[in-house]
Amino acid sequence: MRLPTVIEQSGQRVLTTAQLAEAYGTVEKAIRSNFANNKSRYIESIHFYCLTGSDLKLFKSETENLGVAIPANVNVFYLWTERGALLHAKSLNTDKAWEVYEFLMESYFRVRESYLIDDKIKRAERWIEEQKEKKALEAKLSELQPKADYFDELVSRNLLTGIRETAKELKVKEKAFVKFLISENYVYRDSSGKLRPYAEHISSGLFELKEFTSKKNSFAGTQLFITPKGRETFRLLMKSKSEKK
Repeated sequence: MRLPTVIEQSGQRVLTTAQLAEAYGTVEKAIRSNFANNKSRYIESIHFYCLTGSDLKLFKSETENLGVAIPANVNVFYLWTERGALLHAKSLNTDKAWEVYEFLMESYFRVRESYLIDDKIKRAERWIEEQKEKKALEAKLSELQPKADYFDELVSRNLLTGIRETAKELKVKEKAFVKFLISENYVYRDSSGKLRPYAEHISSGLFELKEFTSKKNSFAGTQLFITPKGRETFRLLMKSKSEKK
């Protein structure tokens, strides 16, 4: 595939929403929708940059001759980092998206400008600049790393969340959320008191059960997780019930 026009922000390569959508074989609306539905998992400066005001004005002037499409009336503009591109690939979950992500990771995001300069002196100067930019970026990222690690763990679990995490995201108390799930016949308590989803709701993609083994005592069991589809289903249903009150 053809490489996108190179754009950098804060010392790292990024992609616009239009570039990412074109590369993944989808539409910009799908990228925006992925972000809107999972916004709490995206961390600014880690997964994306949001340009507004003077920052956006400067970006427009710097990319004016690069052919980067920026609507004239836009006042908020998003740029996606390598890790942001990964989250979008995860949400789209198509063969093309994963194939393109691997290509972008190796051929776009991790290629340094200095390697492309023929003049040895200029290449060395640019390499020194890149190292300074890299150290500054690493310092900034280290401050956000604990939060980033948490969200990367969610990604590795296919964006699944537990009962407590889901309740927090939906802005309801955990006990109230559990009561809602039981009363609406989505889950039940087994003989040991553990919450279990009804089989039909696993089949419909609202829940997943994951096996685990404790490293401390080798205890094995299963853990209940709610999928992105499940979270959105419960959010809409709870909103509807709240409006009817």
